[in-house]
Amino acid sequence: MRFFDSHAHYNDERFEDDREEVLKSVYEEGVVKILNAGYGIESSKKAIEMAEEYDFIYASVRDITK
Repeated sequence: MRFFDSHAHYNDERFEDDREEVLKSVYEEGVVKILNAGYGIESSKKAIEMAEEYDFIYASVRDITK
């Protein structure tokens, strides 16, 4: 079975030490698409970077300037 994680925060700093291992694990368990949500400027930038690096990750960003 394949899954789409429609709201994730793998861009969060809590994943700095093991992000690669966690992403590999969830992908192997069937999560083949991830929407990585930004929740501020820095996390949105990280979400975009991750979407550019991984073909199964998409980014959503939040504009907190308004």
